[in-house]
Amino acid sequence: MGPLRDQDIKDRYRRDGYVVVAGLFDDADLNPMRDFIKDKIDRYACDQYAEGDLSSLHETEPFERRYAAICKEQGILPRDWTFGSFGPEFYDLYVNPDVLRIINVILSGEVSVLTNPSLRTKLPDSPIAAFPWHQDSHYFDMREVGKQEKHTADLHIVTVWVPLVSATVENGCCWVIPGSHHWGLLDGIRGEDRNVRIEQDVEALANPVPVPLDPGGALFFSNLCVHASKPNRTRGCRWSIDFRYFPTPTGAALDDRQRRAAQFVENEALRGGDVPFPVLPTKKRPGWPKWETAVIEHRARLSKPGLSIR
Repeated sequence: MGPLRDQDIKDRYRRDGYVVVAGLFDDADLNPMRDFIKDKIDRYACDQYAEGDLSSLHETEPFERRYAAICKEQGILPRDWTFGSFGPEFYDLYVNPDVLRIINVILSGEVSVLTNPSLRTKLPDSPIAAFPWHQDSHYFDMREVGKQEKHTADLHIVTVWVPLVSATVENGCCWVIPGSHHWGLLDGIRGEDRNVRIEQDVEALANPVPVPLDPGGALFFSNLCVHASKPNRTRGCRWSIDFRYFPTPTGAALDDRQRRAAQFVENEALRGGDVPFPVLPTKKRPGWPKWETAVIEHRARLSKPGLSIR
């Protein structure tokens, strides 16, 4: 089967709330992300080894296995990647022309990128890395445990999920419920483990499907698409990265509700130390040096006591 035409992408996304695009990247396009991860893991291993908290650097292990082997020896199952996600590697991914072509097809208008990506380690047999059924709007809207809020039900946000190793059913690929974006924003709640869970039995409403995906492919889905991931039953990490695009708050095409929601999303990102930037139209996009400076200056301001982001 040949590559999807733009109309096919638009039609499938509108129908299902997601679309899978295989062969979007050359594998070499992902090497900067893998190298970033390898460098951080190597530094962590060297530090832990020097402090006597690791018996081996595990440096002969392959990319999928090294971090899993380190965590296994230390008896830890971290939920999140804690070694940073800022650099030219990330900028280049956000502005990748093939990604933006598809974003333009399914989102269009004036678009910005949220620059707080999620690097997913998904360690073997980690219960906390198996995400229950949710919609991405839940994670934007509900910051506090046990408090239900809805801010982005009327805003179209697109997540791009990119595997850095083969994502399989065995190692915990994404699962989606086709057409669930038509259900609106469902009730959900954030638990003590920081995961959000939808309160109703969504599997009784429609049939979930797995989305296995090889490196080079990408899954694009709506903030209202119900999705989940199951435990990793292999010996290696299921590495992936996901990042998001949303309508630029000052975009002319937004109505008042959408504008308020877009501003909410941008403000939350800024409060967390990230600086969203416009990617479409391209004439408004900052280059890497300009964006790097903006992030450094913003984080310096955040470190000052009494700062308030409005």
